Amino acid sequence: MNVNNLAMKFESFKNIIKNHSYLSLEDNKSLSIEYVREVLLLEENVIKLRLAKNTVKIIGLDLSMTNFSYDGVKIFGSIESVTFE
Repeated sequence: MNVNNLAMKFESFKNIIKNHSYLSLEDNKSLSIEYVREVLLLEENVIKLRLAKNTVKIIGLDLSMTNFSYDGVKIFGSIESVTFE
């Protein structure tokens, strides 16, 4: 397999991954979400995000968000619930 074929397969793989979002909840204090498309709502007790295939709503107390980029966000606070819409 030459380098060009390998590069094209890698780009194809990256595009497939970008159609999915990954969530990682650590206790109820931290939530990492990869491949966030848009912040729809950002309030102290509610955060709503558009992902690749759906929308996620995080409800909690004293929520804050960092590291917003195409790769994802990290949410801190007392997370009560995570729902998909």
